[in-house]
Amino acid sequence: MSRNIDGSILQVDSPEPTLIQVETLNPGQDYQTQCWKNGLGRTSEISIYPPEKDYRKDSFFWRLSKNEIDANFNFPIMLGYECTNIILPSEHGTKSTIHLNHRGEEASTTVKPLFPYSWNAEWATSCKVTNAPVSSLQFLIKRDLGTAQFSVDKIGQPVSNESGETGRKLILGAFALVYVLDGHVRIGLDENSPQRQSRFLSAGQALYVERDADASPTSMIIQASDANDNVGSRDQDATVITIQITEAKPKGAASTIGTTVSDYFALQTNNHSALNTPAATASSAAGMATSAEGNAPSRRREPRRKGSLVVYDDQPSRNISQNGAPAKSSSTDNIGSEEASTAKQQQQQQPLSAQQQQQRRNSVSMLRGKIDATQIYEPPNFFLTQDTDVPPPVVRDRLVVEDFPKHAISTAWIKMVKQGLSEWLRLPVIVCRGTEEGPVVGITAAVHGNELNGVPCIHRVVSAIDVNKLHGTVVAVPCVNVSGYLKFTREFADGRDLNRQFPGQEEGYASQIYCYQLMNKVISQFNYLIDLHTASFGRVNSYYVRADMNDPTSAIMARLQQPQIVLHNSGQDGTLRSAAAARGIRAITVEIGNPQLFQSQYVQWSYVGVMRILDHLDMYTVNYDPTAEDQVALGPPSTILCSKGFWIYTKTGGILEVYPGVNTIIKKDDLIARIKNIFGNVVEEYYAPCGGIVIGRSSNPVAMSGDRIVHLGIIKKKSDTLPKEAKENY
Repeated sequence: MSRNIDGSILQVDSPEPTLIQVETLNPGQDYQTQCWKNGLGRTSEISIYPPEKDYRKDSFFWRLSKNEIDANFNFPIMLGYECTNIILPSEHGTKSTIHLNHRGEEASTTVKPLFPYSWNAEWATSCKVTNAPVSSLQFLIKRDLGTAQFSVDKIGQPVSNESGETGRKLILGAFALVYVLDGHVRIGLDENSPQRQSRFLSAGQALYVERDADASPTSMIIQASDANDNVGSRDQDATVITIQITEAKPKGAASTIGTTVSDYFALQTNNHSALNTPAATASSAAGMATSAEGNAPSRRREPRRKGSLVVYDDQPSRNISQNGAPAKSSSTDNIGSEEASTAKQQQQQQPLSAQQQQQRRNSVSMLRGKIDATQIYEPPNFFLTQDTDVPPPVVRDRLVVEDFPKHAISTAWIKMVKQGLSEWLRLPVIVCRGTEEGPVVGITAAVHGNELNGVPCIHRVVSAIDVNKLHGTVVAVPCVNVSGYLKFTREFADGRDLNRQFPGQEEGYASQIYCYQLMNKVISQFNYLIDLHTASFGRVNSYYVRADMNDPTSAIMARLQQPQIVLHNSGQDGTLRSAAAARGIRAITVEIGNPQLFQSQYVQWSYVGVMRILDHLDMYTVNYDPTAEDQVALGPPSTILCSKGFWIYTKTGGILEVYPGVNTIIKKDDLIARIKNIFGNVVEEYYAPCGGIVIGRSSNPVAMSGDRIVHLGIIKKKSDTLPKEAKENY
């Protein structure tokens, strides 16, 4: 019979709109064009913040302009600013470039079209032009007030590339600017929110987006269209330049706690211009402060009610504190706690008999009174039912479920590919066939060779199943990546990640062929798939599930696992889950903690989750009548649902300190990590770009530029619908 789903699914109840202002900017109407005083070019100011500022004499946060450069010239010195130039392709088909020389150095830098190039605007910089006139976008930002990220994307149909990034973006900061270089586009903002907005733009136009940086990230989808705003034709394409601007805590403010851009401008008593002009009068400074207070995002937003966690599908919420965050668990609930492990062993151990005590007295009596009693090892009391008892394996060319006997557990080696000794690399498979026909549920582990928690999970499932009560078949593959497993590595024998190669190719490199054989020889037999993973080397994970939560069956499978977190993910290209889904196999990915070790609590939770799925599919009846002490063995009391997730990466290298633990809720601007150099000096600090929950984090203190820091999940708003396509930046 079908089983009710225990536990609570939590979301964020944040009805406030994230968008403050969305405006389409037109060249003839909104751009402010003026010629340079030296006559060597002209500039069209697209947007500036705060509005109404004059960049020639006022201090400002950021400015975007389009420049037409007619001859060689020197850039003006802008104290405290960062300058970024993007050369635009010539309308006449000529290859226009500029050559920049900074501070009189011998070498110059050649800037080619559509490659963003940034430098310190305080440097004396000369510019030589090739094939004038040259068109460029120029972006200026005050370094101590914020940062900007740039991307140049070719948008076509479909709207996403293999990594799912082009055309789909998350806006994390307070501002975003989109400039359409060529073609026509339809831009949708927060398409899954009741406050969704949409704009149609043509070449030369720009989109200004101002948002509440304290709210959840704003999703943006950019689609190519025709001149009549029709989307869908495959011969449509466009080129767009996107700039995301994030506020920082200004260093010039009296206090960095709660300081915003508006506070910075309000605190300035002397308005030195960006061009180092004399200080303004007191009255003009006061006027600037008033203007800044009226225009800065933090001054224009209505007071916001703090978001709260709510129960999904009206299920009862347990173990939630009054402030809406998960209550702190007791010491016995902590994964890996030595105290909890010791306490559990003491509860399980049986009193020693007189004979056993006498045998131990000779070796222990001399130490009595000198050591703690917990230092004396007591062997565990295993029950035979916890271990598998399976027959020797047979060797097969491929898996055919019907070839194995009913009401029996069988094992097999499946021939996969020939290795360097001309011998078969073989895949271990366990087949549990019931007394009656029914669904085939596949369980796979160790697709990455050092992700091992799934192995004991499979062993527990197989040992728990009585095939005389099983309807259908359970096929377990305890080790998919045999080569990586033997070498204690994530990758396959050719150094590639197997979980980026599916569905593979019949003729290709080694990992592609292996994935192709796996799909056709084994996975094709399944109706459902539970793919068990962990974090990889140098990272730790919570107990969470990736699933397409828009698919009803996959959503139920995910919730039956009763994890700490469910992350909505429609399927990354190249993964086993997405390849199985493409064949109509309902699949989820279960992330069970950390690599290259067994974590008994996580293994227990995943085992119970698998048994719940078998129960729900009417394949195997599981009786649940836990006592209060056993409740923790069935899984976390509630689950947090995330609509999307992304990794935060380092910008420099050094010694990495990451502060929040997994399954921890963090707020925007919380300090999450620092990097020190080898001498112990702090060189970089990282703050949460938005609120969310820590799905995973780095555990490796040695970091290179571009290494991972935190895997942040965005808790789903109750009012939002889940996006049809949701992928991650890994």
